[in-house]
Amino acid sequence: MKKRYIIRLVMMVLLLCAIFMSSCTPRFNSDNPPWDSCYELEGEHPCDFALLDQEGKEVRLYDFYGKVIVLDFSTMWCGPCRMAALGVDPTIEKFGEENIAYITILIENSFGKEPDLRDVKYWADQNGIEIGPVLGGSRDFLKYGTWDITGWPTFYIIDREMVVRSVVRGYNPREIDINISSLLAETDTE
Repeated sequence: MKKRYIIRLVMMVLLLCAIFMSSCTPRFNSDNPPWDSCYELEGEHPCDFALLDQEGKEVRLYDFYGKVIVLDFSTMWCGPCRMAALGVDPTIEKFGEENIAYITILIENSFGKEPDLRDVKYWADQNGIEIGPVLGGSRDFLKYGTWDITGWPTFYIIDREMVVRSVVRGYNPREIDINISSLLAETDTE
């Protein structure tokens, strides 16, 4: 009888440990996401990527899981892209750095060439971007993925569960704010 009691007690302790350990593990492992495929289409999980930011540090899209993400594809020669760049930090401040990530990916520098670290840093400095990462991309980045960029700038709005929820073509700060507000309200009511 005593042996059964000890076995049950040990089993309960093991069960409690397993429950405790599973609740302490991270919800999301960016190296092994819980979805099987990725596509850069509305309603889908975008594929992860890694690019260098204005400080020369590697930044991955999946690093921002759990936040609403504004993914801004811009070029340095584009006037509306410059206007959008001026709104990066104010947008982050408006909604809270803990709630959103505003990521700019520069596809071309002022001469239509692939931007280097100096270009990316210059863009961040000239536009007062201190909070959001500015990443150096290229047209090759667009060729191999399914990012549907038909003009500059193009914004992908991604929810906290890393699902593309909308695409905004051209700079429309009101539409971007409405998308962010909607996604934040969605997750606040859950």
